[in-house]
Amino acid sequence: MDTVELEKIAKKMVTPGKGLLAADESNASCQKRFDAVHVPCTEKTRREYRGLLVTTPGAEKFLSGVIFYDETFWQATNTGQVFREYLKNHDVLPGIKVDAGLVDLPGFPGEKVTQGLDGLPERLATYRAAGARFAKWRAAIAIGDGIPTDECIGANTLSLARYARLCQDAGIVPMVEPEVLFDGNHTIEQCEQVLGHVLDTLFQTMRAFRVHLPGAILKTSMVLPGKDSGTPIDHDDVAERTIRVFREHVPEELGGIVFLSGGQTSSDAFADLNQIIQRINESGPHPWNITFSYSRALQDPVLKAWAANRNAVHQTQDIFYRQLELAASASKGELDESSLDSDGFVSHAQDL
Repeated sequence: MDTVELEKIAKKMVTPGKGLLAADESNASCQKRFDAVHVPCTEKTRREYRGLLVTTPGAEKFLSGVIFYDETFWQATNTGQVFREYLKNHDVLPGIKVDAGLVDLPGFPGEKVTQGLDGLPERLATYRAAGARFAKWRAAIAIGDGIPTDECIGANTLSLARYARLCQDAGIVPMVEPEVLFDGNHTIEQCEQVLGHVLDTLFQTMRAFRVHLPGAILKTSMVLPGKDSGTPIDHDDVAERTIRVFREHVPEELGGIVFLSGGQTSSDAFADLNQIIQRINESGPHPWNITFSYSRALQDPVLKAWAANRNAVHQTQDIFYRQLELAASASKGELDESSLDSDGFVSHAQDL
């Protein structure tokens, strides 16, 4: 394990003013998104759409890395250049999702565990040789009646820790994602308690498996009220509670923190990030660089515009560039929130 190189990559992933694009939707998830905008979901259309994102002129100003799904990791631009090589030439790190998705946790209704450890060392070696510099593994923790259980949290954090150690042995920075789901009618207080407990268990387990924490990245949800709770998102309250969780439950030596958008609108995801960073900046030095690793919050307006007119490539890329610009501003706490619209910046998409 080259800890110096791992730390260097982790630090680059959370470069101030830059963030990560999560373009790692499985084909099944991509099918749902394409169905929603009435575009056939095929290998060709997936390559076309993701190629549009990857090759957006100037995106490297705001992107430190892109997370790919296996299919996309091997795909190429219209000119034949493999996506990951295109990114490397633009000083953007290529990453890869390596988990194999969620399955029911036997004996625990309503809870899931992530699969994919079988054969992982061999797959990591292949990805590393092909240019991957970081990886991602997602666990999903639901809040509901009697859940999450300690057994569910334990099973998922064990997998995350084992994955992280295997990544580092392969020379790849692990991004660990224990997502506390936005779905549900739970309170923001419940979310804060669960996230803190999950992070305590995660880092205890990662230490037990001798994961080098300065060479690892946490991808996390924010502290939010459940989507079905009827409680509106209060950006100030979200910021206060999220920062409190970090200070009480995240080790200072960790390589960095990135946020997932987790089903929030673009407006909420950007405003919450902006408020979190502003509050951190006001309170003085903090041990981690914090930024975004968004999927839908960046892509939703882009996908709708592309579906409306797939020939309007440059105009659609302009929308993606603007989304990145807004997210990057939020990651510095410099976003003018009055510029946000309630629909997530799609007001201009219908003009394409």
